Amino acid sequence: MVPRELYSVMPSARSDDLHHTLVERVARRVEGRGVSRAAVDAAVGSVLAALDRAPAAPGTVGELVAAVTARSVPDLASRLRAALAGSGVEVGSIGIAASGLHHVATLRIPAAARPQLESVARALGATFSVVGEEGPR
Repeated sequence: MVPRELYSVMPSARSDDLHHTLVERVARRVEGRGVSRAAVDAAVGSVLAALDRAPAAPGTVGELVAAVTARSVPDLASRLRAALAGSGVEVGSIGIAASGLHHVATLRIPAAARPQLESVARALGATFSVVGEEGPR
């Protein structure tokens, strides 16, 4: 992982590390289920591109980036958004991708909302991985 003080100097290294980490974690989650490494790589790239286009909230305190994976939940993003909103968690853009019956949603939420995300993922029959946590911007 790139030290926080180098983020502004090496944004592409941070992005590449995050991409690689996400690909590895998602590939492990779907291993043996017929999802190709290329499909995982493309899905992660799509999700990260969507997150990069999302404007950062001013004064964001601590954030985490999580990948939520589920089988046969084509409306995963809308279900996540609705359930998290019901728990009082505001969610911005959610990057989504699918390969066959496997769906992945990547989102950035306040770090303090991790317990709500865990509860929502469990209720949806999904799993999640925290890819990175950031302090104040």
